[in-house]
Amino acid sequence: MMRNQKIIVLIFSLIVFNGFGQKKELKSAEKALKSKNFVAAKENIVAAEKFDLLNADLKTKAKYHYIKGVAYYADGESSLDDSFIALENFKKVISLEEDSTYKTYTDKVSPLKTAMLNNFVEEAKNALDLKDYKTSYSNLESAFRVSPSDTLYLYNAALLATEIKDFDVAMNFYSELENIGFTGVTTNYYAIEIVSGEEQSFASESNRDLFIKAGTHKDGRDELTESVQLNVFRSMAAIYKNMGNTDNALEYIDKAKKINSNDINLILLESNIKWELGDVESYKILISQALEIDPSNADLLFNLGVVSADNDDVENAKMYYDKAISVDPNYTKAYLNIAALILSQEEGIIEEMNSLGTSNADYNRYDDLQDIRNNIYKEAIPYLETILSIETNNISAARTLRNIYSAVDDEVNYKIMKEKVEELEN
Repeated sequence: MMRNQKIIVLIFSLIVFNGFGQKKELKSAEKALKSKNFVAAKENIVAAEKFDLLNADLKTKAKYHYIKGVAYYADGESSLDDSFIALENFKKVISLEEDSTYKTYTDKVSPLKTAMLNNFVEEAKNALDLKDYKTSYSNLESAFRVSPSDTLYLYNAALLATEIKDFDVAMNFYSELENIGFTGVTTNYYAIEIVSGEEQSFASESNRDLFIKAGTHKDGRDELTESVQLNVFRSMAAIYKNMGNTDNALEYIDKAKKINSNDINLILLESNIKWELGDVESYKILISQALEIDPSNADLLFNLGVVSADNDDVENAKMYYDKAISVDPNYTKAYLNIAALILSQEEGIIEEMNSLGTSNADYNRYDDLQDIRNNIYKEAIPYLETILSIETNNISAARTLRNIYSAVDDEVNYKIMKEKVEELEN
């Protein structure tokens, strides 16, 4: 019995000593913080962690997390990683004191969280001005972690991560936005300033109403912003496409189409996937749908020309290329493809010429075919010359013209184009 009593006393003394040691380290950390010695404060915090925090009382736990948060935040001069540690500890303070009558450390944490939020937003803006998108999106994500109700911070972080092709990061952000039901819809608050007669915006409804009540403003109105949920789903689809996950890409395209099936960027994204999958018919349908929305899109017209050419529909291919040129007279790819369509006719002629014998009839037929071939060349020349007038360094057009001038015995132009090709090659 006496032995058990000694054990109990020993355990009790260990607990007392444990608590004493912990409080001593916390006191030292607190002292270091007062003199802004954040490095020493962090060292004391590490020392305090050696003691059993689980058995500490609520006040000690709250104090520990508060001091650790302040030490790692370092008045806003800490690294992004340390700021995250500070934020997590501030959150633990609030959680610990949530059901308590005393909010000793919660009251101290609140202004620090506000300072953190402002600091993250300012750092994000500065990084964005410097086009340091990674730092910018990291700070925007941090701002969201401080204030989870401000979901636009995370959305903008996702946009920046997408911009620099950090697709894994962007996908995590977008997925989180989807899980919380993010739409991006917010309310803007307006009122007319009586003196100037101009409408002004306000940060909140209560702020706007104060000015109206003061008599400086009138005619308050609210305006809802448009949802950006379509952009979220479309971006997720595009990222999945880049990752080679076409099934998920098409799944998110379907989600986006439920919001707006006539979004042209969505249609084009789906058409690209269908093309890559070899589904040419679906591709043509989607491109045609896109053209109904944007009939003056030269790229779409050109793409339909390519599809028609691939299906040996020369007439429609040329029609679409001509339409692309009528929309954009400088669309060199269309000129080049028309020239290629024209020149493709010589293949059958060359085959027949090579199959002819040595009879007089064969010689006559050969001459006829040679004339037809030369006419084909002459038909292609204006398109190739137009390309060079628009893109003077287009070596593909220059080489083709050189060969054509040689074939039709145009020595003058052949020499000019020969020099042009040599100049471009060198």
